[in-house]
Amino acid sequence: MIGDLILIFVFAVIWQRIIKLRKTDFREFIFELSIYFAVFCLNLILYKFSSSALSLIFDFGLFPSIVGVFALSFIIFYAIIRFFVYYLFKKKYLSIEKREKIINKEISFFDFFIHSMEDFQKAFTIFFVINLVIIFTLLNSFVDVFTHQRILTYENNKALDAKVERMIVNAKGNESFKNNLRQTFKFLRTVDPRAYEKIIKHTDSFIVSKNIPRNLPTPNFLAYASFPEMSITFKPIFAKPFNSLEDQIYFSMLMVHEAEHLKNFKEESGFIVNSLNYAYLKLRCNPITNYQYFSDIRRSHHMYGDEWCAQISEVKFMKQFNIDYEKYWMKYFEDN
Repeated sequence: MIGDLILIFVFAVIWQRIIKLRKTDFREFIFELSIYFAVFCLNLILYKFSSSALSLIFDFGLFPSIVGVFALSFIIFYAIIRFFVYYLFKKKYLSIEKREKIINKEISFFDFFIHSMEDFQKAFTIFFVINLVIIFTLLNSFVDVFTHQRILTYENNKALDAKVERMIVNAKGNESFKNNLRQTFKFLRTVDPRAYEKIIKHTDSFIVSKNIPRNLPTPNFLAYASFPEMSITFKPIFAKPFNSLEDQIYFSMLMVHEAEHLKNFKEESGFIVNSLNYAYLKLRCNPITNYQYFSDIRRSHHMYGDEWCAQISEVKFMKQFNIDYEKYWMKYFEDN
């Protein structure tokens, strides 16, 4: 959290200087932009190496951000290069005349690829937007600390516990399915109280069914949410007795995914409210600033704001257990 704030501040300082120089001193602007661009490219080339090296020093936590690691390694490389340039000036290895020659070569380099000032302005704007995405992704990770952190000291409301018991008793399935529900909710209550609360608050019933609704986008479902019944229906495979913790984790993941759909559903809210809600979901769960959670997703049957949110919620849930979502859980999904 603090690291993201520091990185955002450093990026803001660097870009404030670059943009200011663009208006006041074009040659100095080219010099600073060239350093930034060179470090950016170097960081892309060495990303895997720097990521492995940094993981030995820093604890990236349960939700390692690809963009966060990239930004951290970029700042380290940038600081090293800036210090090196400062050292050369201080020791007079780099004179004003040599510096001007370097700037002339940098201008020639840009001229070789970009033949007009208008094209250069467009290229600069695109590069700036790319860096803005990095900054906003860091901000998203910072906000995520407050919205998705695990709170193990959370005390569940007695009304929620009572609702759980009612839903288990009234679940449409055999006793094995009901026992699976009971085990899984005990597990969630301990390891992820927020997921426990979200599922209970936004779900009214659980069903096991072989019947596939005609309006589903794909027949290859394991679970689906129903509106306005506010129910979650599961494939019959979950009516078999669970014999491992992995079964509970996977079952929990499906409930987290479908409960996110139910949470985002706004019954009888009207066209305007639903339109605003849909726009908000697309903004909050977009795949650009949530890139680290989309890198693991392959099985989405359709992609839009609400489905983005559901997919992100399940990947975040799985990462709590340091499980390789793609290698192991995708295999579990495909086998079942």
